[in-house]
Amino acid sequence: MNHRSNLQPCREILVKQLITLGEEKRSFLDAYFDVREPERVQMEKLLSTYTGHVQKLLLGPDELLHSVVLIGSEIRFDYIDFHTSDAFKIVMPDEADPDAGRISFLSPVGRQLLLSSKGETRSVTIPAGSMRVRITEITWSRASLNPVSSGGVDHAL
Repeated sequence: MNHRSNLQPCREILVKQLITLGEEKRSFLDAYFDVREPERVQMEKLLSTYTGHVQKLLLGPDELLHSVVLIGSEIRFDYIDFHTSDAFKIVMPDEADPDAGRISFLSPVGRQLLLSSKGETRSVTIPAGSMRVRITEITWSRASLNPVSSGGVDHAL
């Protein structure tokens, strides 16, 4: 009998993230932020919060991996004020392709949605202003574990 979970590839990806964003955090930050930028300190705090949260999730059942927005999650959300919906995947910076529905967790919107919970409403600030979004679905599908993904990203994000 095989006790390997359907989300084992997801778990393996999250462990790799813990290495990159935890153990190799300084190198990662150096690649994207100047040491003198105040934004680097904010990102360092976010990465510490994120890696701590991922460590706790990995100790729990697979269902928890669908409860919060992680790097690698495909999310669906509603624009509350516009009565429309959209979807995209949150990815590492080198995998970002907004036209293909993949946004970096380093992007302003990616940062604001990272670690959101299913059902949570957040006010997201974009260049055009602020809008409220509600996370309606968080998944790790087979397709989300492959490098190529499709989705209908709103280019404003």
